[in-house]
Amino acid sequence: MSRPIPPPRTVRPGFSLMEILVVLAIFGLATAIIMPSTSRMLDQAMSHAVFFEFQRQVSDLRREASRTGVAIRIADPEAAAAAASTEGETTDRVLTLRSPWRYTMAPALEIAEGGACSPTSVNLARDDVVVMTLRSSGTDCRFTRLIPAAPRQGGPSSR
Repeated sequence: MSRPIPPPRTVRPGFSLMEILVVLAIFGLATAIIMPSTSRMLDQAMSHAVFFEFQRQVSDLRREASRTGVAIRIADPEAAAAAASTEGETTDRVLTLRSPWRYTMAPALEIAEGGACSPTSVNLARDDVVVMTLRSSGTDCRFTRLIPAAPRQGGPSSR
């Protein structure tokens, strides 16, 4: 007696649960590896944008001083607010940065009638953490970023 031959199994198109889980695990690992560097790149791009916006505002005020023949003084926002509260009205200008960015400046930046600038140092901070330190170079109101010294690995060596 012959056995009946079972009908051929029909293969359904698609993926098994195990294949889908393996692919999801690979995506999760790739995301965990890529996200920190992507976040760091976005933060760096934002800090560069704030730097260029700061530089543009200073350049605009320099042009204004040159065009009008009136000297302009750009002050630290906190110092300008303190001077305004004690002296009343002040002529110090304050630059506006996008939130949550702010700056501190010491000493105040003096822009002469012809557009020449005094030397100054500026800290750009985000959420009260200094992200970038700038220093004006020459009398043309151009700021350069100061690169902080890299911390030494392992401390002093003992011989």
